[in-house]
Amino acid sequence: MTQGPADVVAAPVPLATTRGLLPAAFDLLVRSGPAMRRASFYIGAIVLGTVGPLVVGMWAVAVIGMDRPITEMDAILESSGGGMVALLVAIATLGMVVAAVESRTLAAAVLGGVLTGRPVSTRQALARSRRTFWRAVVASVLVAVPLTVAQSGFDLVVGPLLGGAEEATLLTSTLLTAVVGAPFAYMLTGVVLGDVDPFESLRRSFRMFAVRRSAAFVIVLFETVAALLILLGIGAGLDVALRVFDALGLGPDAGPLGVAITTAGVVAVIFAFGTLMFTVMAVTIAPQVVMFLGLTHATFGLERVLPGGPDDPDRRAPDGGRFRWFTRPMLVGFVVGAIGLLSLASAYG
Repeated sequence: MTQGPADVVAAPVPLATTRGLLPAAFDLLVRSGPAMRRASFYIGAIVLGTVGPLVVGMWAVAVIGMDRPITEMDAILESSGGGMVALLVAIATLGMVVAAVESRTLAAAVLGGVLTGRPVSTRQALARSRRTFWRAVVASVLVAVPLTVAQSGFDLVVGPLLGGAEEATLLTSTLLTAVVGAPFAYMLTGVVLGDVDPFESLRRSFRMFAVRRSAAFVIVLFETVAALLILLGIGAGLDVALRVFDALGLGPDAGPLGVAITTAGVVAVIFAFGTLMFTVMAVTIAPQVVMFLGLTHATFGLERVLPGGPDDPDRRAPDGGRFRWFTRPMLVGFVVGAIGLLSLASAYG
């Protein structure tokens, strides 16, 4: 008889208590360190190749604008420059969506492999990520709809009663997200590790929520709070970087050497932002992986990319194709972004 997703059982993973869930998640993150770093470099490369042209392009315009009247710069923007900027914004937006989705699916695969004692390589985790990309997108939409409706209702009804108190609004909104989102806590791991479609993952997530309601609440609350705290940290880090550049006299008017150093710094910051994005996603999803595997032990998704599996990236595909670190659409995006960057610089040059 052919095995289905529910029939594949991994080595038993101890079921963490609700109180021990977060310590178990952080322990898993520590044990996954080397594999996580390699995966983060991949996400950093995606962000650099898609968001980089836009940021570097805007930096180039700022440098060129130091010697041009503002009216001339505005005229170029309204003509050919505006079209190039719009193109670069579109590529950057698509790149960020891909990086965000793949950060979560990559992290789930890597963490799941380490927790079950069958580590997957970065290539194998990436193969799993690509296999589940669109299912993960649909799962994210299924989760976002009720959260958006609940948040909109909160803003309409409860928001005015709080009198615009920002701290109270943020706290109440976070708790609302945890309460409404708790039944959806296992959506992503159901898709990536359980290898089911988003709608079946939704049904299973509700069943697992009924088994351990408090754990699901902790998973969603931690994901929301951790993401907020880390985003605040990113903002503070960027502010520090800008202050350092200013203190060193690096800017559009710093001369050829200063501009070159600043450009290299900008490129490094973009890449670092991509790696940090992956780290953020991994931290927020770790509790979900721990509890999902503790409750189900289902790792059919990982079985597909391990040696001998149908999606093993080290095995040649039936059509003769080989594993690619960057897909053809990604490479096209990189090339178009580079061309757009050169065209933008040329329009202002």
